[in-house]
Amino acid sequence: MRGIRGTFIYACDPALRAYLKQHIPTHRREEPTQTRNVVELKPFVNAVPLYSLDVAAGAFSAPQLAESVRLVEVPKDCPIDDTYFACRVIGESMNLIIPNGAICLFRKERGGTRNGKIVLVELTDQRDQESGYGYTVKEYRSMKTEDGDGFSHKTIWLKPRSSDRSIESIGLTAQDDAEFHVVGEFIRVLDRE
Repeated sequence: MRGIRGTFIYACDPALRAYLKQHIPTHRREEPTQTRNVVELKPFVNAVPLYSLDVAAGAFSAPQLAESVRLVEVPKDCPIDDTYFACRVIGESMNLIIPNGAICLFRKERGGTRNGKIVLVELTDQRDQESGYGYTVKEYRSMKTEDGDGFSHKTIWLKPRSSDRSIESIGLTAQDDAEFHVVGEFIRVLDRE
């Protein structure tokens, strides 16, 4: 005789029934698996390129080369164009806005005021460009001074937005061999992988 529908055990004795329940798993009806609609990803229609950057939400990351690795889906309520891209943010210095390890959507830098915006900043070391660049995500704050040629930055601070109060801001100053560039503005978290 074969157990086509499985094996069923019924115990009339309540003590034996309790004992068997401890050692034999009870039958659970399997729910039908839901099929997920597979969406065709179309660049800058419903998806953006994900770059191979692990952007530090802390000090600048180790040097990395940015390469597009795949497309990631963007929610329908978020209009995009070819200035949008995604990368992963690692660390806790922005954990009030960006969870550690999240894939985030950015828009390429368009100029204008950055004060108060969450930005992706690139550190370029002129001595070693072959290794790539360092990156961080922070809230941008600057103080400007007016001189004969117009306005210039007196101080630029990249501020954390973290529940960890020990994380300090990064002050940007002119350095001999390094340059700082705002690469993009944070738009939203796409995935909390």
